[in-house]
Amino acid sequence: MTKQRLFKELFVMAIISFASFHALKSIYGSIERQLFLYNQIQALKTAQKQATEANRDLSEGLTNYKSAAGLERLARERLNLVGKDEIMVRIGK
Repeated sequence: MTKQRLFKELFVMAIISFASFHALKSIYGSIERQLFLYNQIQALKTAQKQATEANRDLSEGLTNYKSAAGLERLARERLNLVGKDEIMVRIGK
């Protein structure tokens, strides 16, 4: 084998090694990115589920407070109000 042919073969091998390295590096980066995006999707789905549940609870609360009984309960519990013929009694600790 001549030196020139040996040099050409080593050069081709170096180029193939370099290309293989970059291909593997690219594949690894792609897989890593896919895993990151998958985790983000899962987190967003969880947040969406929680937001949907919170919206449902708030909608139910609004429905309850649209009635006279619901407004009265809100006034008693949150605003400490009483009816016309009622007396509020507070017991201190």
